Amino acid sequence: MKKVTSEISGIVFSLPWVVAKDKGFFVDEGIDMEFVRARTSGPVTHTENPEEVNPILGHTAFEESQVSIYRA
Repeated sequence: MKKVTSEISGIVFSLPWVVAKDKGFFVDEGIDMEFVRARTSGPVTHTENPEEVNPILGHTAFEESQVSIYRA
């Protein structure tokens, strides 16, 4: 089986993945799916200037190769 690791963050985004794992859909496709909790990557600031927004905020685990995929 191919090992795949993905983050779990917010039930709205993660529920379909969790249900698919519970139903065995990943195993049916030869995928050993592992979920890890999302971690924060720094403080969230509010700004009207898009230049001040951190483009990696929320993608840290993917950027650091701690997860195989990032759900989008």
